[in-house]
Amino acid sequence: MTVLHTVRLAPVGGPMPSAGASGPLFEVRVHSPAGLWHGLLTGRPGPGRSGGAPALPFVDEHLALDLAGPDAARWRRHADVLHLGPTTLGDGPVPARLAAVLRAHPGCAVATADGRAGTLHVLSRTGGRLVLRPRPGSGGPPLAAQRLAVGSLAHAWLASGRALSGITGLAAPAHAGHSTPGGPGVCRGWCRAAR
Repeated sequence: MTVLHTVRLAPVGGPMPSAGASGPLFEVRVHSPAGLWHGLLTGRPGPGRSGGAPALPFVDEHLALDLAGPDAARWRRHADVLHLGPTTLGDGPVPARLAAVLRAHPGCAVATADGRAGTLHVLSRTGGRLVLRPRPGSGGPPLAAQRLAVGSLAHAWLASGRALSGITGLAAPAHAGHSTPGGPGVCRGWCRAAR
C-alpha cells in the first residue's frame, strides 16, 4: 500500500522533559492512512539557524512505503521514504543495506531499518545517519506504521534544512488521542539518539 504522509513540525515552548535529551523541543504530527502519530522531538540548532526552530510550523508531504508491503514493487521507485521490513533486511550490516537501498532508488531521500535490541536505523541520501535506541522499559519494537512515521519525521526534519545528526531524542506520548490505531507511539517513552 502506498502511503502519503503529511508531517507537521512545530516549535514548542516550555520546560524540557527530564529524558536526558537536549536542545529545542518540537511537536511532531504524522498524518497517514494508518492514523495520527504524535510525538515530541529534541534537536540541536542546524547550521546557520538561530535556536534551530523555524519561525512558523513546517509542513512536509511525501510518499512513504514499507518494502515488505504488497505494493512495494509497484511503488518503491516513487517513494521518498522507504522502510526495510524484516523479510527484506537480508545479510550484512544495517547501514550497508540502507546505503544499497538508497543507491537502488535514486528518488528516495530517507531509508529506515530495524536493528538489534529494538533500535531503528535511519540513513539519508545526504549521508546523515541516526540510530534511535529505546530507553529501558519503554516497550517492544515499533509497529510498521510507526517505523514509517519515524522515517517521515526524519524526511521533514531534513526538508526543513536540518541534519539528522541534530536529532537528540524522540518521545511518543502514550495517552489518549496521541497514538496510532495499532498502539502507542514508536517508543512509548523517550528514545535517545545513539552516537
